[in-house]
Amino acid sequence: MADCLTRLDAARALVHEAARIIDSVGNTGYTRRMVSESKKFATETAWAVVNDSMQIMGGIGYTNVYPIERMLRDARLMTIWTGTNEIMNLVIQHEYYKELLALTSSTRDVEIDALNADVEGEKVYE
Repeated sequence: MADCLTRLDAARALVHEAARIIDSVGNTGYTRRMVSESKKFATETAWAVVNDSMQIMGGIGYTNVYPIERMLRDARLMTIWTGTNEIMNLVIQHEYYKELLALTSSTRDVEIDALNADVEGEKVYE
């Protein structure tokens, strides 16, 4: 139960942070990444928590006596609705790589450094 509560609190915090970023920053690559991360994490958390709940309840959790069996089906649907979690992975990494490329353009260009590697005083190992 403690693990489920911890996961739910973490998912809730990530979704709240994504909403705060949307309100303050607007529609950017970082916003898309945060929304994708929160959707992926929240739906995976929902699946894990409902699955653990099913385990706790045992066989009766699989019947329609309790709403857990319906929640299990709904949680599975959440992972594929409005973009599967695999697609969310692609969006997350794409937006992160764009952020990295934007950062590296303002730093040292290692390609130019490599061209000047044979300058006097610098050792080049062949």
